Amino acid sequence: MPVRAWVKNTIYDHTPGLVRRGPPNAKRVALTFDDGPDHLTTSYLDLLDELGVPATFFVIGARAEANPALVREYLRRGHQVAGHGFDHMRFPKLTRRELLEQITRTDRALGFQITGRSWVRPPHGSIDAASLVTLLTNGYKVAMWSLDSCDYGTDDAGKVVEACGPDRVSAGEVLLFHEGQQWTLDALPRIITGLHAAGYECVTMHDLLAA
Repeated sequence: MPVRAWVKNTIYDHTPGLVRRGPPNAKRVALTFDDGPDHLTTSYLDLLDELGVPATFFVIGARAEANPALVREYLRRGHQVAGHGFDHMRFPKLTRRELLEQITRTDRALGFQITGRSWVRPPHGSIDAASLVTLLTNGYKVAMWSLDSCDYGTDDAGKVVEACGPDRVSAGEVLLFHEGQQWTLDALPRIITGLHAAGYECVTMHDLLAA
């Protein structure tokens, strides 16, 4: 069975510390973005500023290490920042020692001695029992998602908008997007406007769970 299917069928809704959505009792959703920072990060941040929406950015440690000013900019603008592996290797392919090195190096790149360690999203959404236990026993929340925009499989902004329309969203949803893609950037105003019109508030993943 594929790793994602195994996780979804056995532990998504039953393991404390592994999160794919928030409470269903309030019309709040979390926008999350993987794989930054990159050449479009400032454009993403400017757009979210214009729309008045905070988000959660799961960033690659090596890219964060090379772009510390952009990491600071995420935080300065009120967004949540968390790790997405150091070099985007699938966690199940790593030994426990290698996995711990990945997340520790990413923490250092993100300056988590200041901002506080807690969240991590596995690259490609790939996780198995061993890597999950390693993360949970080292104090991390494992952040998955409940609605995939599939923006990595198209360059058509309209298809990204359609995948995230209010008719496909429910309270507590965690939406998955990616940085570095102009079509995702082009889709976001329509997605966020549609969600707001349907009565949804967009928050960080941390705040979604805090509710």
